[in-house]
Amino acid sequence: MNALIDCHTHIHQYNENEHKEIIKRALSAKVKIIVSAGTNINDSKKALLVSERNENVFAGIGIHPTELKKFEKDELNNLTKFSNHNKVICISEIGLDFQNDKTDKNLQIKAFISQIDIANKNNLPVIFHIREKNDSFDGWDARKIGIEILKENLMVKGVAHYFQGDWKYAKKLIDLGIYISFAKPIIRIKELEEIVKKIPNDMFVVETDSYPQTFKKNRNKWTEPYHLQQIIKRISQLRKTNIEKISESSRRNSMEIFNNHKNQLEKILYK
Repeated sequence: MNALIDCHTHIHQYNENEHKEIIKRALSAKVKIIVSAGTNINDSKKALLVSERNENVFAGIGIHPTELKKFEKDELNNLTKFSNHNKVICISEIGLDFQNDKTDKNLQIKAFISQIDIANKNNLPVIFHIREKNDSFDGWDARKIGIEILKENLMVKGVAHYFQGDWKYAKKLIDLGIYISFAKPIIRIKELEEIVKKIPNDMFVVETDSYPQTFKKNRNKWTEPYHLQQIIKRISQLRKTNIEKISESSRRNSMEIFNNHKNQLEKILYK
């Protein structure tokens, strides 16, 4: 299998003493680049620190919509400062999350637009999620607002992370030039099979969204970057093509998204 890029994780949230082994297991599964995304200012600092200590890890910086309490100028200034670091590869994790009413929708919209603006100014791709109330598969509240925000504001590459939605939604994103990121849901959710089969070869990437899954009592069942091979395998089955072609497409598309860091990434991928 070709070298792989895990476009979205939170591996910096694991205990520090686990990082080396997590990366080692990833490398044994051909996962050579791991993007670890922050969810608030302090978490973004941690993602950046872990990326500095591990050559295979790059950082995403951002404030997750459910982490918003207030959205102040100091937070924007911190994100702007972090964005100049050579290991910061994207603005993430940001977006809209209407799953519950804990965070004001207007505040979420303001934060999403402001963080897209930072991405535009620093030529960094945006990796986002848009989540409907009650995790509706075909809801059109958050998605309608999100698509309008992206259409009006996004001037860089965009990725819809951990995609869970119907073809109508996927097609609207693809028409905006936004990539779809497939994760483990494609293995278990039948409704996602249509998107996997229909999506153009140059519009998808893969991720594990790895984070400490403490709700699973068995540590061995926690998702890690090495599970990316399961996702690649499922895509190849659904698209009726070989694993090498899928891994090549996902890597090539990832490199297109992270083109601003192409030289850094190639040194690691082809080491």
